[in-house]
Amino acid sequence: MSVRELKAELSQLKQSTDDVFEKEQLVQRLFQARASQITTTDDTTPTTRPSESSSGSNPIQIPLLFTYMDDNIKIAAQNFVDGGIIAEAGNQPFATIQLTVEGKQGDFQLNLLLDTACTGLVLRPEIVSKFNLPSFTTPVTMTGAGGQAGSTGLTQLDKFKVGDQSFGPLPAAVQNIGALPKELDGILGLSFLSRFECVEMDFSKGKVTFFHEKPTPTLDNLQIVAEGEIKLIPRLGIYSVHVYLGGKGPVEMIFDTGASASLLSWKGIADLGLSKNSNFVHALSTRMGAMGSDNTAIQLSHRINISSKIDIGKPGSYPGILLGAGSKRLSMDVGDIPLLKNLENQGVGGILGIDALARCAVLRFNFQGKKRMVTMLQDSP
Repeated sequence: MSVRELKAELSQLKQSTDDVFEKEQLVQRLFQARASQITTTDDTTPTTRPSESSSGSNPIQIPLLFTYMDDNIKIAAQNFVDGGIIAEAGNQPFATIQLTVEGKQGDFQLNLLLDTACTGLVLRPEIVSKFNLPSFTTPVTMTGAGGQAGSTGLTQLDKFKVGDQSFGPLPAAVQNIGALPKELDGILGLSFLSRFECVEMDFSKGKVTFFHEKPTPTLDNLQIVAEGEIKLIPRLGIYSVHVYLGGKGPVEMIFDTGASASLLSWKGIADLGLSKNSNFVHALSTRMGAMGSDNTAIQLSHRINISSKIDIGKPGSYPGILLGAGSKRLSMDVGDIPLLKNLENQGVGGILGIDALARCAVLRFNFQGKKRMVTMLQDSP
């Protein structure tokens, strides 16, 4: 599409272009604008806006699945030149949900990573080919762990179902996500998640609930143990939260349910009041690596172990997530991660992944309203 065509469509979608001067930025804004044009229906009514649908206020509850990394994924790391480093599969599974797509040749299911640090929907190229999904010429730019923005293709799910409610259309970037388990067909990000008043991941019962309206503050037999406001990172359109580790901090960390492991940059270590020479920071004896969905492996050189607790938001407001010794402690690897390096000037020093977030019984988050919050709940004593 030409710049003129991009601006014309953005104008039709009531999106301002006065502050955008590069074609790449126009493309990104159009992608996000298209993604926001999602509607919801029940099974018996034609597609309507949520406010026009009688079932639009009903919560959607579906199983929360867990997908483990393939054992044979090995990729040379970008930031190690002496023969490269191999990023091995970890033990932490990926939070996964299923949705059903109405295709030209019949309905089919997609297994998608539930990812709060991805702005949209991403599908593997082979999925687009297998199910004959439409292909658009508009390029989409995505930034991964390697810190580089890469161009991808664009497709669209015209109509799909989550639980008993139908949605669509929803644009999707087309990208090779070979670093993720083969069982995953793609990634479901904020273009879908942010339309709900609240999303609740119940790790203890294995279910995900999408609320159209604000749910009750607490659940039966559960208490809030950590809660904090999340703030937008403008460059990427994702969110971060204040995190305290063992009473030290705060470190501004990307809120990332799609990351299997939490990571720190050297800025994050400094925000904890530590350095490479601190007793709490240990050099790794073997070459460890982190791997992003963009197939970029990054060498990690050090590690810290937290055995007391994790806090988010304001310290002292809640008891925090209590950890422990041995298998109960939380390990965070440290290294020069390009994505985090690029975000240092915005105060970001780490990634808070599912290995930390799943330490609670129930995780709630919302991306609507003046205060966007993440809440962690645990069984009451």
